[in-house]
Amino acid sequence: MKKLVLGVTLTSVLLFGGNLDNGMNYLNNGENQKAFAEFQKLAQSGDIDAATMLGEMYLDGIGVQQDNKKAYYWIQKAANEGDKEAQYLLGFMYENGIEVKEDMAQAVIWYEKAANKGDIMAMYNLAFIYKNGAKGVKKDIQKAVMLMSEVEEKKDGV
Repeated sequence: MKKLVLGVTLTSVLLFGGNLDNGMNYLNNGENQKAFAEFQKLAQSGDIDAATMLGEMYLDGIGVQQDNKKAYYWIQKAANEGDKEAQYLLGFMYENGIEVKEDMAQAVIWYEKAANKGDIMAMYNLAFIYKNGAKGVKKDIQKAVMLMSEVEEKKDGV
């Protein structure tokens, strides 16, 4: 599942370019440690997209030993700055209790922030949460159907 998360973020980061190009090129060439070093340098200088990538690399243990505490730090930092991929990832961490206490209400808050910016994975996860209901989140079939319709529209447009 985590590798799926990285694939989604990698795809969206490829659309940006700029200072992330070196890191992305390293990742695409399998030079994960060089990619990690590049993203770390950029993230420490304030690049929010790099912070998301760095957090995800820590989360998945790509180019670095897996470290959920550091993953949470970087992902939360980027999410608070408004990065939709980081907001999705933070929701994922809350939904699955990764480095934080499992909290579906918090997961929904972060997923909704990302979904409102067009993040398909956030919409998808929200739809399932609303379809089934969860601790702290009421079942809402109408919202679930609406979200899945948006997912389908966005998939068709990709």
